[in-house]
Amino acid sequence: MKQVSRLFSLLVLTATLALLTVCSCPSKSAPARAWDYGAFEPVSANQQSYSLPAGITIDSLYGSPDSTIPQSDVPLYMQVSNTNSGNTQVTFPAGLVFDPGNVDYAYMMILKDFTFTANAGVTKGIYVPTYKCNTDLSDPDDESFFTIAGKEWDKETQELLDLVAGKALNTEDAITLAQEALTEICDDSGLTDPTRTALKALP
Repeated sequence: MKQVSRLFSLLVLTATLALLTVCSCPSKSAPARAWDYGAFEPVSANQQSYSLPAGITIDSLYGSPDSTIPQSDVPLYMQVSNTNSGNTQVTFPAGLVFDPGNVDYAYMMILKDFTFTANAGVTKGIYVPTYKCNTDLSDPDDESFFTIAGKEWDKETQELLDLVAGKALNTEDAITLAQEALTEICDDSGLTDPTRTALKALP
C-alpha cells in the first residue's frame, strides 16, 4: 500500500513539474523583419490581425494636415460609428498599421496603445496619434484614405514599442524622438544606441 501511495505521489509530482515547465516557457518571440530597409510595408510574415469590436465601424479615416495633437504631429482623423446599445471602449494596439491604399502616401503606425470610447448610436470624430513609416513618401492629407492593415510584429519594431510603452510621448521633443526612432527602423539600418538611450531617458 505504501508503495502504491509513493508511486501516486511521484506521478503527481512529475505532472506538476511538467505543468510548471510548460507555463514557464516564454511566449513566441517576434520574428525578424521581412521587408527591406527603406521599403516598409505590412507584409504577412510580420503582421498580426486586428478586428474592431462588434458594432463598431470606421466610416472614414484620412489625413488632417492642418491638425496636431499632443501625441502626434501627423495624426489621422477618424469617424467612428457605434450601433451597439451602449458605449463601447475600443483599443488600437501599439504597432497597429494603417494602409493608405495609394502608393504615394506613407504607411502610418501607432506606437502606444490608443483607447477611445465610441458612444452608442452616434458617429464620433477622433484624432489617432500616428507616426510615419516611410519618410520618402507623402504625409497623409485630406485626400489620403486609410484602412487598418494589422499589427506590425517584428523584432526591431517590437523593441521600439517596448521602449515607449511606459513613456508619455506628449511633448514635441518626445514626439520628434519617437518619429526618429521609427525612421531609423523603417528607413535606415535599425535603431541606434544613442536613440535607444534617449528613449529610455524619456519620462
